[in-house]
Amino acid sequence: MSFKVAERRIWDATTTLEALGAAEVALWHWDPETDRLRINGAARALGLSPLAPECASAAFRALALPQDRAQAEELLRVREAGSEIVVRMRMRGGETCIWRGVWLEEGLRAAGVIAPEVKFAASGKDDLTGLLDRRSFIARARERLTHTGVHELVVADLDRLRRLNEALGHERADLVLAALGSRLAAAFPEGSILGRIGEDE
Repeated sequence: MSFKVAERRIWDATTTLEALGAAEVALWHWDPETDRLRINGAARALGLSPLAPECASAAFRALALPQDRAQAEELLRVREAGSEIVVRMRMRGGETCIWRGVWLEEGLRAAGVIAPEVKFAASGKDDLTGLLDRRSFIARARERLTHTGVHELVVADLDRLRRLNEALGHERADLVLAALGSRLAAAFPEGSILGRIGEDE
């Protein structure tokens, strides 16, 4: 009887960080006691270069876009061991990223991964309008409503969409929907959550 030992490849830290950089993903580690947030991986691609390899919590908060400062605070908030962290935010000069992680020891440290929003999920966009689809819109609205402040909801209904389809044909009516989506996106302030939640809503 003979045994074969499977060949194993062990990566060193440098190789691992290079792989993370190529995948546009970074690792984060937060230590509240020393007030240090460390970031390794694709910091430049994610727009996190000013924070890497490590920064204080004040610098982290300052680099978050004003509308996402509450999300930055949420990431830094001390929780009990095993608590999961999921934060969606954008830093100045970067794209919107999802920060996922877990508290490893109560009040001592947390760690996780940072990746562009599109790497964590499908685009969540309506194909015609370019706005969020129903599921993504509801998820984002729920997330927004967890934050204190004044929230406004605007619901619009496109009248006679069926007649438009019959008169112009589906292809031309689709162009109308696409144009409407881009006009709505331009009309609302940055940070607004826009979605197509029904056929004509």
